[in-house]
Amino acid sequence: MTATADTELLVEDMGAGILRLSEPVLQESERSFFYLIRGDQRSCLIDGGWGLGAGLPGRWLPGLIALATHSHFDHIGHLYQAATRLGHKAEAAIFADPQPEATQAAPWLYGRPVLMDGAAIDPITPGQRPCPLTGELDDGAIVDLGGRRLAVLHTPGHSPGSISLYDDSTQSLFCGDVLLPGHIFDDIPGADPALVRLSHRRLASLPFRQSFGGHGPVMDRDTALTRMARYADARSG
Repeated sequence: MTATADTELLVEDMGAGILRLSEPVLQESERSFFYLIRGDQRSCLIDGGWGLGAGLPGRWLPGLIALATHSHFDHIGHLYQAATRLGHKAEAAIFADPQPEATQAAPWLYGRPVLMDGAAIDPITPGQRPCPLTGELDDGAIVDLGGRRLAVLHTPGHSPGSISLYDDSTQSLFCGDVLLPGHIFDDIPGADPALVRLSHRRLASLPFRQSFGGHGPVMDRDTALTRMARYADARSG
């Protein structure tokens, strides 16, 4: 894995045509990860970070497809740059009009030190531009990039329209925030712990080898399954 600076993004080569992106202006604990996936015919962006800085490199944009796992502020910032934007219909109104309360920027960012210099930012500062969906992704859809196909799974629980994407060619799972190595937010507006558990069971049935989430390190299968089990135990009381 190598990391390079590219127009104010941290770009990590994860192998198999997968780049993991984040924004180094943020403290490491506050960064969200988004992904550029390269196929033989086109590339796709899975999520879009906070949207701080100069944006995506122009060379990535021609033909780029953006796939949104959900509509929270730390995942949609750069989506507007892609001409094709796909996500779940349950959150279509938020992509079209990303107000701070709807994207969870408020109240999350009130007084929270998120920048590397320890500063907080106002909830309207990310200022996500509207990124209305140009098409909808529902359970069972396939996004064909040429040489690799991403299967769409509706995996609600963190948010009503959360989706995960599974790349069978590399046995890679991209799951947004419904499955994370650390805390899984299931007590925010739109979240539902019972649905998180159901989504985990569904993801566990996939033969994935590695899980790429919106926060924290990449998990191998055993680590991801252990995390799901820990979550189920914690919520079974």
